[in-house]
Amino acid sequence: MPHPAPGPGDPEDPRLAEVVDAVRSSRRYQSVAPETVRRLATSALVASRGDLAEAVKRTKRGLHEIFGAYLPSPPKYDALLRQLRGAVDAGDDEAVRATLHRAMSTHASTRERLPILDEFYREVFARCADPASVRDLACGMNPLAAPWMPGSDAFTYHASDIDTRLMEFLDAALETLGVAHDVRVRDLMTGVGEVETDVTLLLKTVPCIEAQGRGQGWDLIDAIRSPLVVVSFPTKSLGQRSKGMFNTYSANFDAWLENRPHDVEQLEFRNELVYFVRKNA
Repeated sequence: MPHPAPGPGDPEDPRLAEVVDAVRSSRRYQSVAPETVRRLATSALVASRGDLAEAVKRTKRGLHEIFGAYLPSPPKYDALLRQLRGAVDAGDDEAVRATLHRAMSTHASTRERLPILDEFYREVFARCADPASVRDLACGMNPLAAPWMPGSDAFTYHASDIDTRLMEFLDAALETLGVAHDVRVRDLMTGVGEVETDVTLLLKTVPCIEAQGRGQGWDLIDAIRSPLVVVSFPTKSLGQRSKGMFNTYSANFDAWLENRPHDVEQLEFRNELVYFVRKNA
């Protein structure tokens, strides 16, 4: 008796490879981690009932929501790196920070934090004494803020995101800045990995994970192996509308915290609600 042909959602379905190839052949998404494209394409094939064209559209729409909306156009990585190396070689700290500002401004989420970088990281590192290691999940351009982080010359910076080209750039930029680091391409929907650090930054990431799988954003906080986790939420959309986001996220956080033994401190910055979660077993 012949076996039935693989259907939508089946990893052996040949249409899945076609959708993945079609999406990754576009300049816009060619640097996104293959596992992320494949994961979204699998769901899109099921939702489109096997319609290839519709599955490609749905996959690209999903990638826009978790990636494209935050990095509207590919930064000029090579030029930024040349400028950064030139400023570092010249010993011009002002030019170094100006170049880092330009680079961080290319990423929507990181750009929103630029006006408060000094205040933000002064508050963060006042709550973790001399960390030897810092982890930044779904980091975007945030690792470039290392010069604003007290003690960055003494800790190892572990950063991850789903964009391979971005991570290559960050690897070279952190090397240029003299920041000890380890950068990896990682899709958080498949787990956070086994790295244990003194502090983990999970900045404006939970809502993005929740949009892909209900409950998984909150599970992520539980899975992180750090005594201090800095979790933040946007209080305005990328279009600068509040939409009641502060009330929604604070209520959701309170619901997650219930029956957990952690010590928590809340701070509100411009457009960002931050929780300092000290994990207690």
